Formats: sequence, structure tokens, C-alpha cells
Amino acid sequence: MADINASAQQSLDALLSKIGVTKASSNANTTRKTQLGQEDFLKLMTAQLSNQDPFAPQSNDQMIAQMAQFSTVSGIAELNSTVKNMATQISENRIATAMGFVGKTVLVPGSMATADDSGGISGAIDLPSDVTGLTVQVTRENGELVKSLDLGRNAAGLVGFEWDGKDSAGKPVGDKRYLVKAMMVAAGKQAQAPTDVYAPITEAVLGTSTAEQTFKAMNVGTIKMTDIKGIKY
Repeated sequence: MADINASAQQSLDALLSKIGVTKASSNANTTRKTQLGQEDFLKLMTAQLSNQDPFAPQSNDQMIAQMAQFSTVSGIAELNSTVKNMATQISENRIATAMGFVGKTVLVPGSMATADDSGGISGAIDLPSDVTGLTVQVTRENGELVKSLDLGRNAAGLVGFEWDGKDSAGKPVGDKRYLVKAMMVAAGKQAQAPTDVYAPITEAVLGTSTAEQTFKAMNVGTIKMTDIKGIKY
């Protein structure tokens, strides 16, 4: 970069002096400013107006464009600060919301149903279409059939079911969990239907702010927030 001659330096010093900027001593400890604030912008604009050619002044459009540019930059800086504050608040609210699910019993996709305090189970079948017949088979983990629930004709969507935990003789089976399997009849054909079970949430997994919230559900495993179709209690 070429050196500034004495005349140009004097002109620069005079301009800086008008806007309140003094030449720093070479021996002084100074902190270089890396950003311009609103006060700096107003000083520069005042200096520009004071030193412009009176016979060829800057047009109103140019002045408005400069002010608009500064307002835009200032607005972006404020927006960034606001977004950061919002991200912090969202993260805190997310933790509080996630912890609120711990201990709740939720309806999620699965086939392993956890018995409630009375020994019974409940859940739902997610029917993809209308059916003329629907049956839910409840078995022990070893495959022994303990109950068959005939739910008959149903429309597409979630169809709830529940079992009191007792066998055909009215005696409690007493297991802690059971396997459920749904069979449907649609258009004269039999097929297996997807099942949902109620399961207690035992843990909320706190990942990054951009990751989807996940939980640990008893006898089901890891589930997503979007997997939850209902909350029992």
C-alpha cells in the first residue's frame, strides 16, 4: 500500500478531527475497534454532509439507501441476539417438558404390553383400512395363549382394547408383561395388523437441541416423541 503524502494526511486528520476522532499517539496503548455502532454511523454521516460539495450534494435517495443499509445491519445484529436468547429458552423448556413425561404411561407402537397395577393390559390396533373382523390374541412370553379378544367389524384408525389379566376361569394370570398380536379381515383376506401398547416412560433422553426428543419406555425400548399416540395417566 502506498504511503499517504503530507497534504493528504493533513486533510484526513482534519476530517477525523471534525467527527471527534483524534490521532492516537504511537506510544499509547489503544484498542482497535472492529465494529461500528449507531454513534459511529451518525458521526460518519455528519462528516459526509459537512464535507460534501455544495454544488453537487448527495441525493436524498443515496442518503436513504445508506440509512437503510445501516438499519438492516443493526436489525440483523438484534435479530441474532434475540434468536440466541430464544434458543436458550427453548432448550430449557424442552428439558422441563421431557422430564414431565417421565412416569407417565403412553400409547406407542409395540407388541409387548406391560401389566398395570390390577394385572391387566390395554392398547390399540392401528387399522390401515376398514375391516370386517378383528381379533387380538394375548399370549405369555413363551407363546401360551391366555386370552383372545374378538373386536368384530371396525373402521380404519385406532381401535382400543383392554384385558383384565384374568383367564377364562376368572383367575389372575399374574404375569408382568404379555405379547399381543392382532389379526384383521379386510376384503375377504386375513392379515396381521400393527399394534400399539401402553407403556410407562422410565427415562427422558436429553440430546442436542436439534435432535428429536426420545424416551425409554418399559418393555418397549427407545421411542420418539412423535411415536406417542396417547397418554393414559
